[in-house]
Amino acid sequence: MRKRLTSVLIGGLALAGFGAIGPAQAALTTHCVGEAAGVTVPGDLLVPAGKACSLDDVVVTGNVRVAAGADLVASGLTVNGNVAVQSEGYLDLVESTVAGNVVNRGAFGVYLDYTDVNAYTATADVNPETFLWTEGATFNGRVAATGGSVLFDSTVAQRFVQTTDTLYTDVVDSVVAGTLTVTGAEFGATVCGSEVDGHATFASNGVGVQLGAGGALSECEYGTSVWGGNVLISGTTGLAEVSDNIIRGNLAGTGNESVAVGENRVRGELQGQFAEQAEQRMMRMLEAQPDGEADAERDVLEQLRTERLGKAEQSAEVAGPANL
Repeated sequence: MRKRLTSVLIGGLALAGFGAIGPAQAALTTHCVGEAAGVTVPGDLLVPAGKACSLDDVVVTGNVRVAAGADLVASGLTVNGNVAVQSEGYLDLVESTVAGNVVNRGAFGVYLDYTDVNAYTATADVNPETFLWTEGATFNGRVAATGGSVLFDSTVAQRFVQTTDTLYTDVVDSVVAGTLTVTGAEFGATVCGSEVDGHATFASNGVGVQLGAGGALSECEYGTSVWGGNVLISGTTGLAEVSDNIIRGNLAGTGNESVAVGENRVRGELQGQFAEQAEQRMMRMLEAQPDGEADAERDVLEQLRTERLGKAEQSAEVAGPANL
């Protein structure tokens, strides 16, 4: 589903270079249409509406604005300020750094590949099909996304991650150092082979929620997920599946259409539907055992234990004082 537009947008595009708005402006703003490399842009950078800009090893000392329907694709870009992407704009950064925030204002999408940014905010209700896809990215601040789709792959979020009314929210082979909150994901949420250090809440999500290996929504090839706090799953339409996780707090479920618990290490308590499901599974195991077999096994073990105890006491008596 990843979409890279560099070749489509830039291929065959003549170099238009940079153009600066006149000095009457209070702050210097440079327009970019075309390609540029190895330069420093003083002040702000604007990609005009409907235009495309491709940058390689460029420094922008101010802010960057990608106007409506415009495209900015860059490798080795350094932005000392913020980056704002307007309606239907596209931002594609590879091995880049944004000291400020990336703001999605109804963009076509934002793709971050081995790129460091401070924080990310999506006010994407004007474009519910926008996306934030990351691979090897780092967020030093919060990630808050409304609408669209969110995919973290091998990504680190140093603070909290919160998504609301997304198409889906998937966290794969990633780390969330704060809390993780996923609310109203239409096609559900998956956390696979990841670490969440704070509490996690999944509320009113559609289709299903898959935490760990499972398989209800997708295959997970990255091993165990680790949760530093409590995990609460509520109001899921479909299956809430929790398998192959280490949960240091409680695992609680309420109001989910159905739940499934696989092999997990829960250091706190199983609560709500997950406690009920675990109890039902234990009852099924006991019911599957032939009547009287468990009692007979206990009787045999008790007899063997009594015999061993008698022999030990007799042997110790024969040996005399231990002189300890």
